[in-house]
Amino acid sequence: MSGVREKKLGSLYRRRVWPSVFALIFFAVACLATFAVFLYLFVMCIMGTKVVGHYEDAQRVSGILSALMDGGDTVEEAAEEMHDYILGNQDICVVDRNRNIVFLTGDSEPDFTRKLQFKVGREFTAVADSKSFLAPDEGMRTIQSIPVKDIVGSVFDPMDEKETRTQWLGETVIRQDYWLRVPFRDETYALYVKSSLQAQRQDIIYVYLFGFGVMALLLIPMVLLFVNTIRTAVLQRRMSRLIYLDTVTGGRNWLFFQNYAHRILSRIRNNKKAFALVNLHLERYQNYRACYGVKAGDELLEAMSGFLNARVGKNESFARYEGADFGMLLACTGESEKERQENCRKRVRSLLAELTGLRPNQKIHFHAGIDMIPPYVDKDGKWYHRRKDADVEQLYTYANAARLESDTVEEQRIPFFDQDMLGRQKWERWVEDTMETALHNGEFQVYLQPKYSPASGKLVGAEALVRWVSLSTGMITPSHFIPIFERTGFITQLDDYMISKVAKMQAEWMIQGRKMIPISVNVSRAHFAQEGLAEHICGLVDAYGPDHGLIELEVTESAFFDDKDILIETVKQLKAYGFRVSMDDFGAGYSSLNSLKDIPLDVLKLDGEFFQGDEEGAKRGEIVVREAIRLARDLDMCVVAEGIEKKEQVDFLTRQGCDMIQGFYYAKPMPVEEFEKKVEEDA
Repeated sequence: MSGVREKKLGSLYRRRVWPSVFALIFFAVACLATFAVFLYLFVMCIMGTKVVGHYEDAQRVSGILSALMDGGDTVEEAAEEMHDYILGNQDICVVDRNRNIVFLTGDSEPDFTRKLQFKVGREFTAVADSKSFLAPDEGMRTIQSIPVKDIVGSVFDPMDEKETRTQWLGETVIRQDYWLRVPFRDETYALYVKSSLQAQRQDIIYVYLFGFGVMALLLIPMVLLFVNTIRTAVLQRRMSRLIYLDTVTGGRNWLFFQNYAHRILSRIRNNKKAFALVNLHLERYQNYRACYGVKAGDELLEAMSGFLNARVGKNESFARYEGADFGMLLACTGESEKERQENCRKRVRSLLAELTGLRPNQKIHFHAGIDMIPPYVDKDGKWYHRRKDADVEQLYTYANAARLESDTVEEQRIPFFDQDMLGRQKWERWVEDTMETALHNGEFQVYLQPKYSPASGKLVGAEALVRWVSLSTGMITPSHFIPIFERTGFITQLDDYMISKVAKMQAEWMIQGRKMIPISVNVSRAHFAQEGLAEHICGLVDAYGPDHGLIELEVTESAFFDDKDILIETVKQLKAYGFRVSMDDFGAGYSSLNSLKDIPLDVLKLDGEFFQGDEEGAKRGEIVVREAIRLARDLDMCVVAEGIEKKEQVDFLTRQGCDMIQGFYYAKPMPVEEFEKKVEEDA
């Protein structure tokens, strides 16, 4: 989900900034092109007007020449005679088809090697003048660049300002002579009339003023667009800081970490490097906030952020995930995987030690889990591909799973995530996902393990044990699902299920006239937090109607370390309803003899660990068992020894006066049908 949110934010950033940048660039180019086009058209308009005027004058010359030739003059005579009618500086040139000059006036002549083209509405043909300043390889130059200071810098007499200004503006600053060809009725000859394309100072001023005007008109919206682009970029930068800001620590948040860590991992140059994704957890943070205040808690997280910021290097990053959990991406050095893990462990251990000293007068503790990211290679051992599939969120989840694993393995304070751990995580997830359905489908079956009297060798009782016969995976032993049920709280539902099953089974035996055997059922530690537990259990049993005395409720020893007052009251109520209550696994933990004094128990079950170990340990265990049996006798309690597998153990317990023995020596847990046969055989 966070990945989708990150993509949307990145898309928003690109949509808001880059369109403005592209629009600015496009508009700037459009402005320059528009300015050039308008300026060119304006110049052509001025120059074209002059060329058209020259062409009209040349047409008049052509008309005069044609009229003279109509009177019978030869072309030379007509040209000579016509010369008297034209203006003084308007030279003409008549050439034949081979461009040989037939008649020429003036001191210059057409240069037919340099053809000029004018296109003003229509196309005009001309050639350069032989004495023109235009170089042969330059083509046609219409206007030379004239500095503004040379145009407007002249000073005229204020007394004759109007006349002087008119003269000054009319001065020619650019002149280009050329020969303009005009139609002539006699196709044997061609007529060229010399013209002078002149640009007065006023023309140049008009061009400059027009250029400045167009530029000003285009510059105003471009400046506004530029200012808007800058404001948009600044706004996006501020928005980016807000999006990637951790409001608690003042540093970068988890969204930034995901994005930046993914970029680091996906760079080609980092493919040869190993990295580690670390989950760093501050223990009992809520307790710290409760003791020192919310502000002090936030200041501690801010100090942690500053410390980590000073410890991460290039190609590394960190951010707060949530609460007091931080994620870190660290580069790992080493030739082998083992060496990289060891170097990474040392570095993280050093960080934890330094973090512990952030508050010298306060005890703070940290926990960490690591998921290693090995060098990335393809199947051929090459490094050419990116880690495109690097899922930072998933890698952090693995690191967090490793850290949670270390809670149960005290000596392994900085564990690394591995596939076995992933298998356990998947198994726990499967159990949690299917346990409700399994209970509804009756996949949990009751197995009974007989209890025998060592004195008579008779079957005198049994313990109800649960087995999960899954429709998909088959038989599942309790050790694979009971701890998960206890952690999730589902164990209370399983307790109710087992009590109901045993009550129903006892009721059926009574109806069938079978021998009634007392059955013990476990009641989990979590169940004693339930208000009205005694009434609840009584209701489950009474739904089927068996005698309460035939059902024994086993309470694990660990339950005696919770609220003792509630436990004592519940046990008294259960006994008042006629149920027998036993302490299960006595000796498995730190037994409280004081509990035996305060709680009116009926049965004491000795844990099988008393009989395990070497020869010396077994002897010491026998002493403890002997005294425990004597203590139970004095407290008017029945004694059951479980986990018994050897005849020597049975003989010892018989001599000590143990009431019942439960273990593989006599029988393993078995289905109800098999247990019923064994009861019949024993009878």
